[in-house]
Amino acid sequence: MNFEILVNTIQSTHNQLQQNAIKSINKHLTIRNWLVGFYIVEFEQNGSDRAKYGERLLKELAKSVNLRGLSETNLKLFRQFYFQYPQIGQIVPEQLNQLGFNPIRHSATDQLQTTDNQSVGFVQLPIAQFKSVLPNDLQVPPERLINNLSFTHLTLLFPIENPLKRTLYEIECMKGN
Repeated sequence: MNFEILVNTIQSTHNQLQQNAIKSINKHLTIRNWLVGFYIVEFEQNGSDRAKYGERLLKELAKSVNLRGLSETNLKLFRQFYFQYPQIGQIVPEQLNQLGFNPIRHSATDQLQTTDNQSVGFVQLPIAQFKSVLPNDLQVPPERLINNLSFTHLTLLFPIENPLKRTLYEIECMKGN
């Protein structure tokens, strides 16, 4: 093996594995963001102390959680993400199981539950089910969305109100990746 082949092999290995790591991080952050949106909406609609927070919920939540990337602005985006892409909830349990992650939620509605490494079950809230106006065969499958588009890509599509037009842009974005 000559020196140039060694250099090219190392560069190629580095680039490929780095790209895989970036895709994995983007996918997991997208799932996290959807879940945070889910938690917020579930709390707003069913939380016993939601009246205590009212309009200040996201500000108080960001302050109390106090984690990088979970600012009030981002929490608003995560909530909007949950509403815009309710179909992602179809694959979240499987994705979490693959990661060995079992969030435990206690709520009056038992929207998300696990016990002793049981699978996570999601029931979409009625408002999220209502937002999904396209039939499944006209939507980009949720696996393709989270595998091919970052959360940032998806947030850029939020302003598109027509679901069919948004789907077209999702497909076009995926072609560009």
